[in-house]
Amino acid sequence: MPGIHDVQEKVVEFFSNELGKERETLHFIKLSKSGEGWIARVEVTEPNEYLKKLGYPSIFDKNIYTVNLDPTLEVTEYALTGSRERSYTEEEREEV
Repeated sequence: MPGIHDVQEKVVEFFSNELGKERETLHFIKLSKSGEGWIARVEVTEPNEYLKKLGYPSIFDKNIYTVNLDPTLEVTEYALTGSRERSYTEEEREEV
C-alpha cells in the first residue's frame, strides 16, 4: 500500500513530466485518501503569459490544481480549480 510520501513523489513526477513544472514551483496544500485512491491539491507558481505578452515581465500566478490518483498512483484526472493573488519578483517589490 503506497504511503503519503509515495503519493507526493508521483504528483511531483506528473507535474514535471507532463506539464514541465519544476519541484520548486509546487506547494502541496492538501494530500488525502479518497476511497481507494488519493486527492492532491497543489499550488503551482506559473508565469502569467498574457501579462508577459503585454510587457509586464516577472508576474506570476499561483494556480491551484486538483489531482486524482487511483490506488496504483496513476493520475486519473487533474484540473485547474482556482488561483490566488498574483506575485512579483523581489526586485519589483523593492521598486514599488
